[in-house]
Amino acid sequence: MRTGAENVVWKIDDLYDSLEKMKKDGEKILEESKEYHKKYSNVKKLFDDPEETLKAIKEFENMDARISRISQYVHLRFSEDTTSDENKKLISWLEDLQNEIESNLLFIQIAFSKMSEVQFNKLIGKLKEYRHFVESARRFRDHTLSEKEERIIVYKRSTGSDAFVRFYTQLTSKYRFRMKVDGKIRVMNTSQLRSLRMHPDAKVREEVAYKLFRRYKKDALNIETSYTAIVRDYDFEAKIRNYPTPNSVRNLQNEVDDAVVDTLIKVTTKNNSLVEKYYKLKAKLMKVEKIKLSDIYAPIKEAIRTFSWNEAKETIRKTFYSFHPRFGKIADEFFDKSWIHAALKPTKVGGAFCSYADPKHHPYVLLNYTGQIRDVITLGHELGHGVHGYLSGKQNVLNYGTPLTMAETASTFAEMLLMDYFLDTLSKEEIIPFISSKIEDLFATMNRQNMFTRFERAAHDKISTEGASFEELSDIYEKELHIMFGDSVIYNPEYRWEWAAIPHFFHTPFYCYAYDFAQLMVLSLYQHYKNGMPKFKEKYIKLLEAGKSDSPEKLLEPFGIELKDPNFWQSGFDYVNSTLIKRLEESV
Repeated sequence: MRTGAENVVWKIDDLYDSLEKMKKDGEKILEESKEYHKKYSNVKKLFDDPEETLKAIKEFENMDARISRISQYVHLRFSEDTTSDENKKLISWLEDLQNEIESNLLFIQIAFSKMSEVQFNKLIGKLKEYRHFVESARRFRDHTLSEKEERIIVYKRSTGSDAFVRFYTQLTSKYRFRMKVDGKIRVMNTSQLRSLRMHPDAKVREEVAYKLFRRYKKDALNIETSYTAIVRDYDFEAKIRNYPTPNSVRNLQNEVDDAVVDTLIKVTTKNNSLVEKYYKLKAKLMKVEKIKLSDIYAPIKEAIRTFSWNEAKETIRKTFYSFHPRFGKIADEFFDKSWIHAALKPTKVGGAFCSYADPKHHPYVLLNYTGQIRDVITLGHELGHGVHGYLSGKQNVLNYGTPLTMAETASTFAEMLLMDYFLDTLSKEEIIPFISSKIEDLFATMNRQNMFTRFERAAHDKISTEGASFEELSDIYEKELHIMFGDSVIYNPEYRWEWAAIPHFFHTPFYCYAYDFAQLMVLSLYQHYKNGMPKFKEKYIKLLEAGKSDSPEKLLEPFGIELKDPNFWQSGFDYVNSTLIKRLEESV
């Protein structure tokens, strides 16, 4: 099916119009970083002069912004074609360049982390604009090594875990699948194959699971070796840095306490009972005794219609403008100025993302658009990220972006806006399938990501203490599947290998709970919005504009959110149960 997205590709030449210019800029930054080290390496003297300290931060900020822009350009090129030899060489060149620059600049970050209370109080008045940056650095004081040790870690990274991540990405991006769909043989990439999980034919859905996960199983040794190396590297570094657990590394980066994350995981796991409840209800709606795991995204009754690219674009525009004109105008820029890559390409990276690195430059969005309603919501999700990156552009580079826990705020809020839009505009026949689909999306974002985090915790523990084979890791994953779905589904045997197909496990260990965190947080924010909280939109825009200029707890204070309270997290599940599942129950 042609969607109209076949020629929707981004223009990234406004980042760089030639590789030669980009490489020259990279080399220039490298030389500047060497001079910077010579100029400011006497940090005791540096911290004695607030004016000089401020100057040093601004120079650091300038280099950080420029290398981030180069990194963004290289990774956008690579995501368009992961098999290009030129792009592979660029990735290697970038990694070497970043390692050299980072090794030269490590000393200043270490100095801030080790800064005494006396020095901090002396300087912070002058460094007001960079207060959170300095405070964030100081949070790592007990986990920061000497400059020499930090340099070794930086240099070893490109030939260690980063190399295995790159290998896994290149290996799996080449996967192709022959599928007979609607009477025609098609050769599909992973994203195209995954889109068939919503196909109305149960045999097709079952074959997708069979082909997809067996393909990963075929590369069991390569994947096991890659994952084991990544985990051992991550956990060893956590150990030598004196973190309580490997998960604690990500938690500190995300600016949340271990206890908050533990509470989130505990509450979400308890609410797996809702997952079981829903899928038993779905079996009744589909008029079967029990569905298979390969049917969890199956359409109820008739499948919802597909959407052309133009329909998707107009849906997003209407939804964003209806919330706030600023959101609609930002979305317009993405569509009108070619900041989106939606076309399906054979060697394009799978999935979807939004990339933003420099507040002086706009973000970019990538997705693989096949016309499903999920793709429309994915587009809205990534453009939510885009709005966040655009609005936080008022911050300096060091306060730009967000920790992972806050990074999904605008994206999941955009999904909620789209949910309401579709509930108001879909036909009566489409409403029940859509509500079902949305509940499944919520469980995928909350309970499924929680399952991933529980798997990671168990997998890291086993690998780091005694080692684990591909099948032993699959045993752990299979156990977690049963904890999530209980007796509500029949388990396809291939799903035990699904863990090998989750890129976050390889690219960004312990990332996944951030989705659960953000979704439950946004369910709370969205209820405040729907209930008419005074000046909600103004508060929400300020939240997005803030970037990472403060901790999540501080940024959420205007909304009365308390992250340590289990009842806060439970309220999101109560909303799903009382609002969405209840509406489906009434239709049985």
